[in-house]
Amino acid sequence: MAKLKLKFDSATIERIRKVSEVGGYSSPEEFLMHVIERELDSLDPGQGESEEEIRKKMEGLGYIE
Repeated sequence: MAKLKLKFDSATIERIRKVSEVGGYSSPEEFLMHVIERELDSLDPGQGESEEEIRKKMEGLGYIE
């Protein structure tokens, strides 16, 4: 499995830990994977969408301008 390193400020790390614990996840990493996979599925569900369609979805969600 490929790895990607992310950096978060301490306040965000504490929020991630709290939410993952309350949500019953086995680790903060498991919670983050779930959140990222869910977002990716909503943006690119694997139905052959074009880059333009994905870009429009991201703009609509405020991820890009």
